[in-house]
Amino acid sequence: MARKAEARYGTARSYRKRIKGPDGKYHDVYGRTIAERDLAVAELRASWAAEEKIAADPFVWQYAAAWFARDTAGKSERQRETVADQLNRVICPVIGQRRMGEITADDLADVMATRAHLSRGAQEKTTQVLKRLFAAAAESDVIRKNPASKLQPGGKRAKKKDALTRAQEETLLEAVTGCPVWLFIMLGLYTGMRREEIVGLQWDCVELGDVPSVIVRRACRWIKNNQPEISDDLKSDAAARTVPIPPQLADALRAAKSAAKLPDNVLRSRTVIAKADGTPWSYSSYTSAWHAVEARSTGTVQRKRKDPVTGETVTVEDVKCLGDKIRNHNAVVSIDFKVTPHVLRHTYITRLILGRVPLKRVQYLAGHADPKVTIKIYTDLMGHAPEDLADDINAVFASIQTPPKTPLTPPEAP
Repeated sequence: MARKAEARYGTARSYRKRIKGPDGKYHDVYGRTIAERDLAVAELRASWAAEEKIAADPFVWQYAAAWFARDTAGKSERQRETVADQLNRVICPVIGQRRMGEITADDLADVMATRAHLSRGAQEKTTQVLKRLFAAAAESDVIRKNPASKLQPGGKRAKKKDALTRAQEETLLEAVTGCPVWLFIMLGLYTGMRREEIVGLQWDCVELGDVPSVIVRRACRWIKNNQPEISDDLKSDAAARTVPIPPQLADALRAAKSAAKLPDNVLRSRTVIAKADGTPWSYSSYTSAWHAVEARSTGTVQRKRKDPVTGETVTVEDVKCLGDKIRNHNAVVSIDFKVTPHVLRHTYITRLILGRVPLKRVQYLAGHADPKVTIKIYTDLMGHAPEDLADDINAVFASIQTPPKTPLTPPEAP
C-alpha cells in the first residue's frame, strides 16, 4: 500500500511533526523539507536528553549556583559575599567544569592544594563551603557519596595573640598622641570594638551622661573603590550591644566632640572617626592613620632607593631600633611590641577576664555570638594566670621551708 504523502502547513508550506516532550506537552517541529524537519526533531530530542542528564548529574558550577541561592537566603550581605568568593575564586576554577557525580576526595584535595600557602583559618573557610555544598548534594540524592565528609583544613594555626601590658598600652598611646589614630586606639582598648565597628561609630551612638557608653549599632566596610559604606549589617546579631566606657575614654570623646564645633543635630549623623572634612575614613585614610603606629614600631622595613652607581631604583631593607628618628616625622621609634587593631580588642577582653568579670558579661561586651570563643579565651587566660597557679606551687614547694613537726629519726635513749 502506498505511503500517505506528508502534509504541508502554513504559508511557507513547511512540513510539521508533533512530538511529546519530557514536560508532558506536545511540541510542533517544522522543516521546509522532510529531511530538514526530521533533523530538527532529532536535535530537539538530543537537547532534551542533555537537559535530563544535566538535571540528573549537573556540572559543579550549575549545582553551586542553585545551592548558593538556597543556602544563603536570608543571610547578611557579608556572609553571602564570603560564600560567593569561595565558589567563584577558589572552588569553581578547579572543579567547576566537572560533573558533581565525578568529584572524588582527590579532586577536593586539588582544590585545597591551591590554598596550601594560607593559614589554617583561611583554609577553614574553603573546607566549610565544600562540606556544605556536597552534603546538600548528597542529601538531595544528586550524588551517591559525599567526597567532602572527611575533608580537613591544613595550614598552621594562627599564632596566639598576646594582650598588651599596662606599660605597653601607655607606651602606645604616648607614641601616637596628637595623631588621628589616637582616638581609634582609645576606642579599641576601652570598648573592645572591632575595626569596622569603630570606624562606623556615629555620634548618635555615644552617650556621655551619667553612665557614659557607646552603642554598637553600625559597621563600616570598604567595598567599592575603597570608599566607606556604613550600614547596620554587623558581624552577627550578638555584635549589637551597649558598652559602658571608663572615664579616660569618656573624657577623650568629650574633647573630640567639643573640637568638632558643630551643633548636636548636625554632629549626630557624623562618624566619631572622621577625616578633616567630617566624612568617614576611606580605606586609604585608615591605612594612612595606622601608619603612625607602624612607623614608630621596631622591625625590618623595605625601602626603595636609587643605586648611586647604576642609577636604578632598588629595594633595600632597613632595621628600625628604639630611639631612631622617623623620617619626615617629629618622632622616634618607641614601640617594640606587636600591635594590630585586633590586638586592641584582645587586650580589652583579656582585661575583663583577668578582672574577674562574669563570663556571660564578657561574651556580651565582646559581642561574641558563639560562647565557645569567649570560653576558649577564658580558659587560656585563667588556666595560666600567676595568681591561679600560686596555690599549686605553694602546695608543692612551700613545705620545704617549714621544718617537719615530727623528727625524721627517733631521739637516742637516755
